[in-house]
Amino acid sequence: MKEVLHESRIEAKGLGIFISAFRHVGRAAPPTRLVFYEDLIATTGGVLALLAVVVTSLIDFKLLDGISSILIGCLMVGVAFRVGYDNMVGLIGVSAPPDIEERVASIILADTYVTDIYQMRISLEGRYYHVEALIELTPGMTLADADIKFRVEDALLRDPHISDAALGILEYNGIKNWK
Repeated sequence: MKEVLHESRIEAKGLGIFISAFRHVGRAAPPTRLVFYEDLIATTGGVLALLAVVVTSLIDFKLLDGISSILIGCLMVGVAFRVGYDNMVGLIGVSAPPDIEERVASIILADTYVTDIYQMRISLEGRYYHVEALIELTPGMTLADADIKFRVEDALLRDPHISDAALGILEYNGIKNWK
């Protein structure tokens, strides 16, 4: 759970670790998610098996042992499908969550010469984000001033979760496109 929180860049203490890990497990790397799910099923399966053994030793209800075994099997199949789904999504790529989009926009708009973001697309492939954006610069700038584009790209690539940034530049059209 602590590794999930570390990879998700979330701070939590006490019982918050438990809750936050479940909330943010989707942001962890695929191998970390796999281990998280496997450990979760192993622990849940162990608790179910222990309860079944204790209850069947105290009461003459032998069917409970079989029911708990079937439940453990269903949990294992569920995790296999979940891990397969997560891997498929990681290969295809999905759009970034809104908080990541806001963070990337704030990095781009932090440059004094950037006036607006005309359009932006952020996709998650594996555990890294790919950013494609058209940024609008202060009117009247020349191509010689295009080093601003590289400065903004460098600022984006300093984020450990962004592996690729492709920016295009436009002159500000007077209309605010980014909210």
